[in-house]
Amino acid sequence: MTSPTTSPTTPPTDDLPLTWVSPVGERAPSGRVRYRGPLATTDRPLHLHLGFDGTDEPYRDIALDREDDGSWTAEVPDTGDHLLFDCAVTAEGEHWDNNAGADYRLWIGLDPVDSHVHVRAPGLESMGLDSLRAALASGGMTHALVSWQDNRFVDRVTEGLSWLTKLVWVSPGGPSVAEVRRRLSDGAVGLKLHPSYDEYPADAPGLDPYLAVAAEAGAPVCVHTAPGPSDPDLIRKLAERFPQVPFVLYHTFLGLPEGRRRAARHAQELDNLYLETSWCSSDEVLRLLDEVGPERVLFGSDAAVDGPTHFVREPPNIELIENYNQGLLRLARELPADTFRALLEGNTRRLFRLPGAPVPVPVPDSPAALEDLFEAALAQAEEVVTSVGPDDLARPTPCVEWQVADLLDHLLTTVRRAEQVARGGRAPRPGRRDRWAVAFPAAVRKARGAWATAAPDDVAVPWGQVPAPVALSGFLLEVVAHTHDLAVALGRREPLDARLAEAALRIAERLLPAGLRAGSEAFAAPVPAPPSADPYARLAALLGRRPG
Repeated sequence: MTSPTTSPTTPPTDDLPLTWVSPVGERAPSGRVRYRGPLATTDRPLHLHLGFDGTDEPYRDIALDREDDGSWTAEVPDTGDHLLFDCAVTAEGEHWDNNAGADYRLWIGLDPVDSHVHVRAPGLESMGLDSLRAALASGGMTHALVSWQDNRFVDRVTEGLSWLTKLVWVSPGGPSVAEVRRRLSDGAVGLKLHPSYDEYPADAPGLDPYLAVAAEAGAPVCVHTAPGPSDPDLIRKLAERFPQVPFVLYHTFLGLPEGRRRAARHAQELDNLYLETSWCSSDEVLRLLDEVGPERVLFGSDAAVDGPTHFVREPPNIELIENYNQGLLRLARELPADTFRALLEGNTRRLFRLPGAPVPVPVPDSPAALEDLFEAALAQAEEVVTSVGPDDLARPTPCVEWQVADLLDHLLTTVRRAEQVARGGRAPRPGRRDRWAVAFPAAVRKARGAWATAAPDDVAVPWGQVPAPVALSGFLLEVVAHTHDLAVALGRREPLDARLAEAALRIAERLLPAGLRAGSEAFAAPVPAPPSADPYARLAALLGRRPG
């Protein structure tokens, strides 16, 4: 935007200066925001001066309302299908808060997390706390993982800040193993290694005691990657020594493209390696997502190395072709919504076990949304079932005492039962065990048609009369969970639809609480899911299976 610049001052609270009040799923067609920035103490009326989706004009001016706690709120109108808005705050057009010259950005359907930031000073200098606050606000980041070599300084400067979560900076020379263990138990969520800065090879044996603590705590380890002592080939050796520890390759590789290709190949071959995208162009991010998959690429910025304007730097600071906000907007427009969400927040929240923002998957109680999800689940199941060959039938599956042939029987019976329930008939009998490739697609077509025309009344299921959405939720859960079981049994590497797993997780948490499982033969007690578990592995763990 082109707002006049005012002298920046630290916001009067420890929160970010401009945030959403409305939850992530309730920001369209409109949503409410809260302002606590430098102008919050003024006696003059305040307005948001905003534009949508990175456009310069036309701008809109929205009046803010003063609240009893000293903050100001406003309803942002007509967000519609927009992705984000950028704005500044003005007091009657004379005084402006444009976030240290970087403006504010808010994502409409996301609460993004920056997986890689630093703080080493309190002010607006490079990597200062005020600089970091402004940079994150200009990119629409709502949370970040922070580290610096001086762990105690990071403790002091970030105390009470809900938008920062700490990593523990570690090298072979310290801190002590006991201190690392204590910090991880006191709220730090991972370790940070910087072999280039601290001058040791990334595979140094002196790291092993710390990595053992990380393994014990289930904590990921973030490692700077660059030529020399931080080369991805050396980090691979760490990942091979500690396969139970997730390693995040910061920058993927801070150097020539050849290094990034090697880093990506290592991640393809080792499932405990993750890639982070700071200083990667949007073209490179697209390439990494294609090479490694959407579940193991994390957004990061290395803020605020370039000060308050880190995300909006001009001339562009990423390979001299784009800045972070330009690249993120392009990725948001070009990537599938689920992939962009995973990149910008989901993968980091899952891996580091951060509190999750509500995920706007369709509400399972909505008949129309449920039918859409069920249709997608049937299509996915059909694709996996029809890939089974004769040599696969005796393979073991995550379902105890079932081989692939038994699992196919169960899936076919489930889909046929779903059709009969929708039509008000009785549950079907199992069919022939050698005709799944023909019978399953036929069953899918019939079930899809039956639920498309089903009345929204109570229906009869084996456990009694229930509302139709509840019955359909149960069938959706079974189809999604057993499709994943089958994919695991077949050793498939192609990713399944994460949206379906998230919806099935919500259904399982509501319909299958632990109290209903006592003495049950159908559902085992939940088992722990590893920090790196994707939505399907978390679903499997919730249903009592070891994540595959």
